[in-house]
Amino acid sequence: MPLFTMCGHDNDLSFFKDRNDVKRCSSCGLLVAKWKENLSVVSVPRRLRYDVSSSYDGVVVVSQRFRDVYERTGLTGLEFTPLTGGYFALRATHTVVFDSARRGTRFVKKCDACGQYESVAGAAPAFLVDGEAIGELAFARTDLEFGSGDERAPVFVCGARAAEALRGAKLKGMDLEKVEGT
Repeated sequence: MPLFTMCGHDNDLSFFKDRNDVKRCSSCGLLVAKWKENLSVVSVPRRLRYDVSSSYDGVVVVSQRFRDVYERTGLTGLEFTPLTGGYFALRATHTVVFDSARRGTRFVKKCDACGQYESVAGAAPAFLVDGEAIGELAFARTDLEFGSGDERAPVFVCGARAAEALRGAKLKGMDLEKVEGT
């Protein structure tokens, strides 16, 4: 069964830059609980150009239109965190294992204090460990986060029928690509 990665175009937003209220490693400065931080304190403009977009620091932002398609077509596996401007931050409720060995992913500069890498490169094309499964209408996130510093983020993966439903809705700013080996 084919799987697809989903990502959004840049939206020129930053959720963590210049914030003193987020938890960072005292040694390397990386965010230690990025996906548990309060995202609603960042002001999102009422009129973003896209239905699916990504901030400079890896937060996927979606419109009400995306959420309506998700609910109407019975898609599963995503949580929607309300943001200002009528938008939502996405989080996946299920995690799949990325095959970093087969993909040749590079891990750079591991911090001895927090255990995180400053950079993780080599997410595309995506490879999942053999046997990883996602339902045809479901979403998941990779166990690895890719990028450098605050921009590190997981890859969102969805089943074939989920990709078909999203494509059919002609959502702006969304890219879907087939996962290798599925």
